[in-house]
Amino acid sequence: MFNFRLQTILDVRKTMEEKALSEFSEQKKEFQKEKEILQSIQHQKKELIDALREIQGKTVNVSEINMNSESIKKYQKNEAVQKERVLEAKEKVNIKREELLEVTKKRKAMEILKTKQFERYKYDADIIERTAVDEMAIVRHSRREQE
Repeated sequence: MFNFRLQTILDVRKTMEEKALSEFSEQKKEFQKEKEILQSIQHQKKELIDALREIQGKTVNVSEINMNSESIKKYQKNEAVQKERVLEAKEKVNIKREELLEVTKKRKAMEILKTKQFERYKYDADIIERTAVDEMAIVRHSRREQE
């Protein structure tokens, strides 16, 4: 019966890979959420700019234009802050991706080692079996000659 003596390490590496994959997925979701917030801010800013353009040439209260302009400035600041958050989230995704790749490489290396050891085990078992069969054939042959 084949017994991989480093099975515990392989199991730990599989667990670490699953954890890294989970963290990567969570970070990717966070990145997507930050991108959606940025898109929302940009959309709202665009709507305010469009509204400001629509009132061009019309008689409008100056305070309304001023409020609209202040709102646009506020959205521009929010957009700049959100762009930074998106960049940070993207960097975190890249870090988690690298961690996942590293853990996956380590697990695969351990699985390759296990496969090689199993192949060696099968080879050795085949040799032992062939030797036993050969010995049985020799014993039978000797018995027949003695009879």
